[in-house]
This record gives sequence, structure tokens and C-alpha cells, in this order.
Amino acid sequence: MWQTLPLYMASRGPSALGAGTPVGALIRRISFSVLAHGERFRAGPLGHGALACVTIRVRLESLFRSFRTKLQVAFVSLGLAAIAVTGWQASAGAIEALRQASYDRLTAVRETRASELERYFAQMRSQVGALATDDSTVNALEQLQAAWPRIPVSAASPDALRDYYRKLGVPQSWFPQDPAALALQSEFLLSNSHPEGSKDLVLEAPRLGVYGEVHARFHPTFLRYKVAFGYYDVFLLSKDSGRVLYSVMKEVDIGVPLDSEPYRSGPLAAIYRKALAQEGENPVVMEDYSPYVASGMAPSAFLAAPIRRAGNVEGVLAIQVAIDEINGVMDGGRRWREQGLGATGQAYVVGPDDTLRSDLRHGIEDPEAYLAQLKESGIAPEVLDRIRRDGTAVLAYPLKLKLSESGTDLARDSRGVPVLRSHAPLRIEDLPWTIIAEIESDEAFQAVAALQRRIVLVGLAVAFIFFIAAGWLGVSVTGPVLMLASIVRRIGRGERGLRIPARGQDEVAQLSADVNRMMLELERTTVSKRELEVLAGRLITAQEDERSRVARELHDDFTQRLAAAAVQAGRLEKLAGDSEPVRSGLVQLKKQMAEISEEVHNLSRRLHPAMLDDLGLAASIEAECRAVFERGGPVVDIRINNLLPSVSKDAQLAIYRITQETLRNIQRHSGVHEADLHLSRVDDGIELEIMDRGLGFDRTLPGWHPGVGLASMEERTRLLGGRFQVESAPGKGTTIRVWFPSAGRVS
Repeated sequence: MWQTLPLYMASRGPSALGAGTPVGALIRRISFSVLAHGERFRAGPLGHGALACVTIRVRLESLFRSFRTKLQVAFVSLGLAAIAVTGWQASAGAIEALRQASYDRLTAVRETRASELERYFAQMRSQVGALATDDSTVNALEQLQAAWPRIPVSAASPDALRDYYRKLGVPQSWFPQDPAALALQSEFLLSNSHPEGSKDLVLEAPRLGVYGEVHARFHPTFLRYKVAFGYYDVFLLSKDSGRVLYSVMKEVDIGVPLDSEPYRSGPLAAIYRKALAQEGENPVVMEDYSPYVASGMAPSAFLAAPIRRAGNVEGVLAIQVAIDEINGVMDGGRRWREQGLGATGQAYVVGPDDTLRSDLRHGIEDPEAYLAQLKESGIAPEVLDRIRRDGTAVLAYPLKLKLSESGTDLARDSRGVPVLRSHAPLRIEDLPWTIIAEIESDEAFQAVAALQRRIVLVGLAVAFIFFIAAGWLGVSVTGPVLMLASIVRRIGRGERGLRIPARGQDEVAQLSADVNRMMLELERTTVSKRELEVLAGRLITAQEDERSRVARELHDDFTQRLAAAAVQAGRLEKLAGDSEPVRSGLVQLKKQMAEISEEVHNLSRRLHPAMLDDLGLAASIEAECRAVFERGGPVVDIRINNLLPSVSKDAQLAIYRITQETLRNIQRHSGVHEADLHLSRVDDGIELEIMDRGLGFDRTLPGWHPGVGLASMEERTRLLGGRFQVESAPGKGTTIRVWFPSAGRVS
């Protein structure tokens, strides 16, 4: 059933009906129903589409005409609200307890891993220091250096070695030029019967003469060190050019000088130079992980120490540490669940460049699924190819974690998944790493999700009970309310002088009195749109008048006082005599007064642009752009048409103020230092267009609303009969376009 009521109540508007009272809500519903069904609305400019939209709204409102329904809704809402508050408190408490427990568990895992990692590198430092001072190491270096010039060059096989480089995919520009290095690589890389990755098992090198004998004597010792301590490689480097006299692994760097390419800028050459420069009791140095060319660009860290004989440096001992050792410490033998990390928890290390120093659990357990997740999160294809080729994500891409010194927080991992995270810096000399332990928030809060589901089920059951009880109660109270509704309908038909009789002191009587009082207020408090526009115009005019007054006071009074003070300071300077400190202080005081006077003058000009009256709009705009640039604002590319139309003084002032506000917004929010300004004749009027290519914004986002600056610009334009337009998009900048009619045109 539908009812059509007269229009005069709708024309009053619902705002004057006391929106905060129950009767106000009832009258408001009636007024909107009238607006939807009145004859004048049907014939008006909104058309059938608007009628359909409002009709849908009225149908929804009609569901609540019955007080019984309202009581049911109220009772159910109160019940649900009580359950919601209780559930929220329980859920919040559970979430906080689980969050704290998870953080404590992650912190414990983090501290355990940190201790193991710090102990591991401390042991390696001790091992390298001890190995560098061992007599066998010193003897091996000296004997290898003595044997180097005696290596038979006839052992070299350049052509076969070039083919070997080609098969490995090694650039020919890396090919060694030294005949001794060619002989060394030919013997250890070509004649070595052991497969790639196991060439360290070679012992005999008969074609290398004395070098081969020295190698056979010392190689087993260094090989045992490598296997026992988990090194990837051990190097002996000569003092003169950093030549790789010996390495356990026998890769393409053996025999080459580190001052040649591509080794010169690599990590082994860097650690070699550091070690030579070391003095004191603890000469061991360390180089962070970076790709090493001789190991197929695999991430490698290096430790080194100088080898001395009687205090003189003879060379350098260096060890290469592969990423597998760090992974072994951080994954705890891949027993994540047993160590309190559940199904998704992990611990890993990040370097100062925000790239990984150990692999992530997801990449270890299921590499293909991990790569697919990284692809979905927007990681570049070339990075994914590198991870797939190298078998590790270490050094592959920056995580952009933005970590503080230490602590816990809720963040997102490299795949964009929410996680609980605990992090702290590692105490390892020469390695400014950060250790992180984290677990997916969904797993951490599984118990809370189950609790929330139980609360929802209980809430639905209680809501049903409340609905039945409210229906029974509503029947007993709808009688008096129906009488009140009947009288309200008569008021809606146009009986202005009608008042609702108030009998007794109950709630219905008080409601009737409220309706009577609001009907009187409604007739007295209606304000027209035109009055609001006039009020807005007066407000802007008053604002400009106040700016002019303040500008005059600054210019006429304050600057004159500053000038007088500067003159007095000059007199005192002459009276200071030979007192240099006093004279210097007075000179500085005069300089500061001059600067303050200039700033006050600029402030006065910005408050009231006197140039606008003296030189016109174009000159004022150009001066303002220059002034903004001098204050650290953007560089403005100005284009002003010489044939500008004549516009009113108010329009000129509005254009000037809009320019000021727009350039200020560009300086504060756009993130760029350039802007374009066009002032030209368009459509028998004047158009101002200001563009930047900065951050921009999205006006379609929920909750977006213009700031005070945009609202003020739009209001100025509208009051003067102009058009205001804003175009902006994230990352594409913002364009402000304003048009005012010429002085002789009626807008």
C-alpha cells in the first residue's frame, strides 16, 4: 500500500524537523515519501530515473512504518550490540594474548639463531687467524711463491682451455695471459679427471714440476680444513699482485692476478686489499656476500688474514664461504615445526642493502610455488629467472622492509602476505646484518578465528529470541502510536494550524508536545539557498578586507619601526668607537633588521597584492611565480596571452588568490619542482590553467573530500559566475582550470 501526501512538508526540508528525536525521524520519513510521490516531483526536471531511485528508498523506509518492526529491530540491535561488544572484548583480548605469545616465540627463535650465527662467524674468524699463523700455511705460501717461476709452460694447452671456457659459458676476455697460469689451469681444470664441483679431490700434478710437488705436500691439509670447517674454498694469495697461487676448489680463478679483470672489482680482490692493510693483534677481515665470478656468480662471503714471517707480510690467506652454511644455521636443519615456527614461520637474514643473506623457507620447501607467488606480487621476470638459475634468492632483489633498530611489528613479507615479525641487528663485525623471525598472521590467529565464528553463531541465536520477544511487546504499544500517526498525516495534508493534543504525562504525550514544538520551529528556521550564497560572499569579502588591513599595518607601521631601529643601530655603531665586538654586533643587528624588514614586506605583498592594482593581473602573476620560486617553490613555466580580456577587479583578485593557493599546494604535496601556468582568452573570458606532473590524487576513493584550499578556490569561482575544474590521477599530476567571464559579459 502506498500513500501520496501533499508537497509543502517536503519543501520545508527534513533538517528543521529535529533529526535527533523519534518524531523527527518519523516526519523526515513522511517528507521523503512526499518528495517521492508528489505531483510536482513527477512533473519536475529530475525525471523517471530519479523517481525510481527515490521509490526504492521509500520502499525500504516503508518496512519500518510499524512500531512493532521498529521494536523488533531495536531489541535485536541491542542484543547484537551487547554480543558484539562482549565478543569484541574477548576477541581483542585473545588477539593481543596470541600476538604477544607469537612475538615472544619469534623473539626466542630470533635470539637463538642470532647466537648461533654470531658464534659461527666468531669461530671462523678464530680459525682463519690461527690458520694464517700456522707454520704449514707460511711454508706452503713461501714454497708456492718460489715454485711459481719454475712452472713448465709446456704444460699449457691454450686451445683446449679456450674450449673449456666456452663450454662453461665463461667469457673469453677472462682467459689468462700468463703462461704459468695457463699451465696451472690446463693441469687442474683439463687434466683433472674429477667432475665439475669435485676438482678439489685432485692431488698429483706431475706436469707442474716443483709446484706439483709442493701442491701434493700441502693440498691434503687445506682440503681437510675445507671439509672440517665447512668452507667453500681456501686461497693462498701472493703479496705482489694478489695472484691466486693456490685454491682448494680449482676454479677459473686459480693462477690469475687479482688486479686483472674481472677480478679487480670483485670481493676476493677487496678482501685481499683489506687484509694487506691490517695491523694489530686481530688482523682477520670479512667481506659481505656478493656474486663471485669464478664461482658462476654464486653469492659468496670472504674472510682473510695476512700471512707473516718474522713480522713481514708474505701474502694473504682467504677463505670463501658459500650461502649453504648460512642457510644451514638459519633453517635449523629444516625442523621449523619442532622449533616453534609452525607451518609458515621462518628465520632469515637481511643485509644493509635490504637483500637476503639466507634463503626463505617458502623457497626451500617449494621453489616453484614460491616463484609463482613472487610473480603475482610483481617481481621482475629477470629477477625470477636469476633465482631459478642460481637456485637461491640471496642478493636477488630488495625486500624494502623499512626495519627499525629492533622490535616486533605486523608487516608484509616478500610475497605481500601479512606476517608477525621480530627483528634485531646482528652483532657480527664487518657485517651490518639484520636477523628476522616471522610467521603468517593467519596461522598465528587461527584460534581467534574459531572464537569469532562461535560468537557469531551465539549472536544469531540470541537475535532470534530477541526478535520474537520484541514482536510480542510491540503489539501492546502500537495503539497510542497509531493515533499519533493519524494526526501526523493530517498535518502532512496541509493543516498547518493543527496541533496534536497531549493527554497525560506518558511518552506519547511528550512525543506530541515535541511534534508541536518542532512544527513551530520549522516555520521559523527555513533559510534560502540565496541567503547562504550572500553569506559566503560576505565572508570572502571580509577575509580580503582583513588581509588588506593587516598588510597595511605591517607595511606602514611595523616596517617603519624596523627602519627606525636600524637607524638607531647605525648611530650606536658610530658611537661604539674602537670596541670591535660592539661594532660587529651592531652591524649584524642592522643586517638582521634589514632581512626581517624584507620578509615583512614580502608577507605584506602576499596578504594584499598592491601590484595587482598598480601593474595589472599579468605582471602580478609573474611576480608571484618568481616569489614562490625564491621561497623554495617550483619553477613555473609561464605563458600569458598578450590579448587578455578585461575582467572585474574581483575576478582578478580571485585569479591571483587561486594562483597563490595552487602553487603552495604544488610545493607541499606534488613532489615535483616544475609547473606550467597558462593565462589566456577563452570563450569570451579569461582562463587560468596550472599543471604539474607530480603525485596527483584519486577523487573517486571512498572518503575523499577536498581540502580547505580546493573548496575555497571553487567557492570564489562560483560566486563570480566562473567555472572551476580539477583533473588529477595518481602518478599523473594535477591540473587546475579556472574560467571567468569578461567584464562586459553576463554569465
